[in-house]
Amino acid sequence: MPLVLVRTVSGLEGLAAEEIAAAGHRVVDVSKRQLVVEASDELLSRPPRLADDLFVVRDAVPDPGRTKAGLQSVALSAQAAGPFAVSASFVGERNFNRYDVEDQVGAALGGVYHSRRDGARPPAQRSEWRVVLDGKTMWIAERPYEAPLHRRAWRQRTVVGSLHPPVAAAMAKLARIDAGMRVVDPFCGAGTLLVEAQAIAPDAQYLGIDRRPEAVAAARANSALRFRVGDAARLIGTADRILTNPPWGVRLGVGDFMPYLRAWRRVLAPDGLVVALLSQEQTALLSPDWTVHEAYDLSVAGQHPRIVGLD
Repeated sequence: MPLVLVRTVSGLEGLAAEEIAAAGHRVVDVSKRQLVVEASDELLSRPPRLADDLFVVRDAVPDPGRTKAGLQSVALSAQAAGPFAVSASFVGERNFNRYDVEDQVGAALGGVYHSRRDGARPPAQRSEWRVVLDGKTMWIAERPYEAPLHRRAWRQRTVVGSLHPPVAAAMAKLARIDAGMRVVDPFCGAGTLLVEAQAIAPDAQYLGIDRRPEAVAAARANSALRFRVGDAARLIGTADRILTNPPWGVRLGVGDFMPYLRAWRRVLAPDGLVVALLSQEQTALLSPDWTVHEAYDLSVAGQHPRIVGLD
């Protein structure tokens, strides 16, 4: 079985490992933003929805340490064919930067290497290689797809505040949606949460609502699910699940958050569940009327939100 590197949003590593193990694959190692997995071809054809990206390991050598001399002494057996680019990352303090790693590996792999050092954009027709120095191993891997996994084919349009699809998939999994359940997103935006939820639980009933007509238009362009302009005021006690990414951070003062909590309580069925992506400030405003069953702190796009499951 080949080894693959599964890249994740920081904070979703454990949930991604659970998803992969449940599909019958062996998770060899879990570190920050990365899983090493023994995978069958099925994982490549049906990649995990919580994955940000996936790369097939072509070589692995001991981590060269913190010095540039150590990096330059690395010998690789992998070879690239045709035009390619390299993206690198590492943990810990080093006496070199990511471009040093990329150029060193690019030179060693052969082929036609395109460096990003001077801000140049590699050609569209290329293979993409990933190098990760995790403190133990230097992984050299190649993406088997044309684009990163987080770039969903269904996503034709976005709006300001559109949710990162793997985060939406994680929220949908945490909601434990069963067939026939009524699932509502009162801040649906471009529909990301409900589209990802339907991919995981196709037999539920989904309704997305947003006050912005442009958001509803984007959601309808992305999916045939039900989306409408307005609010959820009429849905008293009818939602088995509320999945939502309410406005937060610079887009909404936390003082405006309390009315949403009251509205969710009115809309939620007696045995319902809310899974929401909240700012740290919003989480602190949750009243004793809400029970937090689980929480996951994330780091994504320079922000640090928290997924919370509430009832």
